[in-house]
Amino acid sequence: MTRDNSKLIQRNQTLPTSKKWLVDGFLYFSRRMVSKQFQSFAIQLNAAELDCIPLATPIVVFTNHASWWDPISASMIRQKYFPNRIFYAPIDSDALKNYRIMEQLGFYGLKLNTIRGAADFLTTTKVILDSPNAALFITPEGKFTDVRDHSPALMPGLSHLVSKVPEIVFIPLALEYSFWDESRPQIFAKLGPAIHSNHRSHAGAELSKPQWNELLTQSLRQTQEELASSVIQRDGSQFEYIIASRPKRLGWYDYFRSWRAFLQAEKFDPRHSSPN
Repeated sequence: MTRDNSKLIQRNQTLPTSKKWLVDGFLYFSRRMVSKQFQSFAIQLNAAELDCIPLATPIVVFTNHASWWDPISASMIRQKYFPNRIFYAPIDSDALKNYRIMEQLGFYGLKLNTIRGAADFLTTTKVILDSPNAALFITPEGKFTDVRDHSPALMPGLSHLVSKVPEIVFIPLALEYSFWDESRPQIFAKLGPAIHSNHRSHAGAELSKPQWNELLTQSLRQTQEELASSVIQRDGSQFEYIIASRPKRLGWYDYFRSWRAFLQAEKFDPRHSSPN
């Protein structure tokens, strides 16, 4: 057995499991669940820029950690905009014990906020990013954080990946869960500009790890601010939709409203404002 084959077998033995058929089935269930709980799933992105990223180049999508829904939101974004990539995401090992099925969906457990956890993150993540078509989704804030709080520092492991993997494309992802005019909240997302690991400073020199951390932090916070500005404007035309906004009747109140519209020979629309 050659040395290269030995490395390949070792890599495959430690690569987290991500079964496509099971991921697709989970996302079918998740989409139905999101459709029931949320009015819509709206997103902003530059599709042309994403299409220019070679499939052989691994991507790391790093996002703020706003809610329990983040992994599902990230999975749906991967399916919609990165369908040929394999989904992976680190998760707290204690939380993974409560959701064992996620071990088959690309999630891998880590002891967060520990030295051992940081080392395991770099080791496992390097294996993932060395594999074909990888898409890693990560929440480097390390804990649930309000979307308006931009003070938490990003965990340093994110910037350390630059020295571990020859080529990576980092993509900031901002997530919000906000109410507009309907009874259910909406998921809002924005994919910011891609950052290639061969990025250089204005002087042409390679960035240090602290500089990389600052660059990635600024890109995520800027993406969050731009998304927040769009959400505040309440203009649905600024987004495209993974799940479109659908009208929903609210019990007896809308039942009587529909009868009134019928008697007045008008078309009944259960929405409480103009369509998004």
